[in-house]
Amino acid sequence: MKADSNTDNSSNGNKPDLVKYIGLGFMAGLIVAVLALEYYGYIKHPTEQDALVVEEYRLLTLKTEQDLKISPKSSGREAFCVNGYLLVRPQNGHNVAGILVDKKNRGIHCEVNMLPSRDTDTE
Repeated sequence: MKADSNTDNSSNGNKPDLVKYIGLGFMAGLIVAVLALEYYGYIKHPTEQDALVVEEYRLLTLKTEQDLKISPKSSGREAFCVNGYLLVRPQNGHNVAGILVDKKNRGIHCEVNMLPSRDTDTE
């Protein structure tokens, strides 16, 4: 009878805690996955230069033979010319303005009284 009670205690006390091991395995796998993604460069960290970019714009060309379709809604931005450069600011009353640049951080020049020139090459 005594031998039976010892075997029952040893079998009950030696059961592995599966929930603990599953949780530890999940955490270890998550850490290994993040480290592997960081090592191979899949995790991109922002730089100070990236933080300066607020919004990107597209240039739509104007052609006389094609209809240009744009949204009638306001973009919430307005552009103006200061010291020969085109600046953009929000229309919500904040006094924040940013200079419009191309991909190589070259400022977009403007003239206050400039009229669009006619293309003489169009046929």
